[in-house]
Amino acid sequence: MSLVQLLIRIRNYLLFAAALAVLAGIPLSEQLQFDQRIESFFAPSNPDIQILKQSRVDFGNNEFVIVAWTEDKLFGYQKEEGQASPASLDEILELDFLPVLSEVAKERIHQVGEELGAIRGVDADATQHLANLLDIAPKYKPSRRSMLRLFEGTLVGNDGRTTGIALQLLPENEAGIPRQSTVDEIRKVAAALDGEVAVAGEPVQVLDMFRMVSEDGKLLFLVSLALLSVVLAIMFRGVRWVLMPVGIVLSSVILTRAALVLVGAELSMVSSMLSSLVTVIGIATCMHVIVHYRDLRTARRGAKESTGAERQAIAAQTLSDMAVPIFWTCLTTGIGFASLFVSQITPVRSFAVMMCLATGMVLLTCLLIMPAALSSGSRLRNAARVPLEKWLDSALHTTCHLVEKRPFASGMVSFLAFAIAVPGILSLEVETDFSRNFKDSSEIVRSLQFVEGRLGGAGSWEVSFDTPEKLTDDFLESIELLTTRLRECLSDTQGTKVLSLTDVSDLPPRIFGPAKTLQRLQAKQPELIEGFYRQDRQKMRIVLRSFEQQSSEAKAEQIVQVRSCVKQFFAEHPELAQQKEPSASGLFVLLAELINSLLQDQLMSFFVACAGIALAVSVAFGSLRIGIISLFPNVFPIAIVMGILGWIGMPVNIGTAMITSVSMGLTVDSTIHYITSFERARKTMSVSDALKVAHAGAGRAVVFAHCALVLGFLVLTASRFIPLVYFGALLSLSMAGGIFGDLVLLPLLLRWTSPADSAMPQSDVLQSDVRQ
Repeated sequence: MSLVQLLIRIRNYLLFAAALAVLAGIPLSEQLQFDQRIESFFAPSNPDIQILKQSRVDFGNNEFVIVAWTEDKLFGYQKEEGQASPASLDEILELDFLPVLSEVAKERIHQVGEELGAIRGVDADATQHLANLLDIAPKYKPSRRSMLRLFEGTLVGNDGRTTGIALQLLPENEAGIPRQSTVDEIRKVAAALDGEVAVAGEPVQVLDMFRMVSEDGKLLFLVSLALLSVVLAIMFRGVRWVLMPVGIVLSSVILTRAALVLVGAELSMVSSMLSSLVTVIGIATCMHVIVHYRDLRTARRGAKESTGAERQAIAAQTLSDMAVPIFWTCLTTGIGFASLFVSQITPVRSFAVMMCLATGMVLLTCLLIMPAALSSGSRLRNAARVPLEKWLDSALHTTCHLVEKRPFASGMVSFLAFAIAVPGILSLEVETDFSRNFKDSSEIVRSLQFVEGRLGGAGSWEVSFDTPEKLTDDFLESIELLTTRLRECLSDTQGTKVLSLTDVSDLPPRIFGPAKTLQRLQAKQPELIEGFYRQDRQKMRIVLRSFEQQSSEAKAEQIVQVRSCVKQFFAEHPELAQQKEPSASGLFVLLAELINSLLQDQLMSFFVACAGIALAVSVAFGSLRIGIISLFPNVFPIAIVMGILGWIGMPVNIGTAMITSVSMGLTVDSTIHYITSFERARKTMSVSDALKVAHAGAGRAVVFAHCALVLGFLVLTASRFIPLVYFGALLSLSMAGGIFGDLVLLPLLLRWTSPADSAMPQSDVLQSDVRQ
């Protein structure tokens, strides 16, 4: 008894085992957690991560949220009769009055500050707002004006009407509640304010990103599964041909999630699309099996197929024909995802492992479910012909005829398209504007536009360095020089603000020198000093505030300029000896570097995927020639899509940066099925006839499978998270291009490279297969 016959014989036991495994896995799968730390995107040894962690030890959690709104009258100045209201903070500070808040504004700021400080997860002692600062500031006009200038862009806007409250968040393990709950409560307090109000800050952006990805990932998985189920029902018109793919997908997803819980893994932003990817892999695999099973039953129209033995024989033949290609398609899909393991970004490597596991689960569930699905039951209706299939057969016949009669023209069209697209890849740009990850209508984008339009940059980064045990005037003068240099090197940068402790020590009255001034201020306003200087740790930092909503080139240039300036300054001042070389770092820098790292890894992972897939296909067919040939129809659509992105200037984001390896792993499946059909027919037929058989049989399944992939990925374009939208849209284009690769480019290559035809008659079976 062969293995396939054994599987058919114990098919119901296998199905029962699958059901038990799924039932046991459901409770475990629900326990899978979502890692929402931005630090998880980087290796622990990453220098910027090390600096950021050290900064949080030295200066606290260092995660800030800004609540900003507009007051009709923020300052309490008296306007002379007939005098126009000041239009900016500049005009207000030119008035001859002691800068104070209006009573209404002061009361509101104090009230909102207390409500926000009472929220769990907010460090109330570190809350900063104008009312507190001006309450304890000296009643001295120059001093008040200098202080307002110092906090212009954070606590007060240049319009003289916008104010903000800066909240420092406690570490999540100290807060006792999830960070998302803290942000939700902050937004609830802000929503109670009248007029325009915004809640912004990098922690808010990161949390919104993870929330959207998590929620959209679950919803879009269910939507794509439901939509593809409807498509399967319309295509094959049979409940069994819907239940088999859906059962394989759900089983694979549940078992994969359960296995991840058992090994202690967590989902990340990248791996949130795991379920959707498993859906298209499982359904595309089933599509090839269903079409092959249908063709075998259709070929036996004259035989009585009502008996169980007949159905089991056809099922056994289907499994026997499809087992090897399914194994190799799952393996090559796994190789495509495994190539992402070369990435330096931890969640991408985790995603690679998860998808390899998920692909293995698809293979396992196919083994457990397909034998029963193809042969159990007293009645088993054959899958129906797909609507418009006659038109598709005609189109496939025309395509095959074109490849045979016009091979040079077909090849030249493919080559020219490839040659035109490839230079565009070199023009790809990187998108590091984090707000571009969200739709313009989203709350976080509207809040960013308000804060950066009325106050200043929401991006926060810093330069930290060692200090002597006791601050001296000489040391502070050196730091003032560094601050001045940083401002000079960023003078052409719109909106970037440099804040330093020397700005505080320079507040008037300047009587006893900067060191004495700081001592006096530390006694009255310790929270103001501790934001820049920690005496107990002998650490100081210069804080930079930059616009998040700016081009990737502008961000990269700022980071390079600051790092170069800092390096040169400390090289020129050996008396400021440092244990570690100071450098600019922070969430602003990490988010800017994230996509660059993805793009750099992408090229390496693409080559790894190509090498791995070529090797696997070579082993599968025992031919290096076929292994190399299999790459071309799959590289072609990827090059076209990425080249178009470069030519039209569409920037690469988190979603688009991974499509090459993922696309390679998915499109190669249909290539293997086509080559399998060709090689099987080639044993008894000429190359030309074998291509006709492959086109008529596997070609239809290729079109069906790719259409299912396109439809499944298009669902992702409904996401609120832009990288998921790009990922779905561009993979859909790659899948559509894969049809051209498999039905035009692949036949051309097989025709040109296959051994010379043997003289053999065209069989009646061939004629029948081609007509079908």
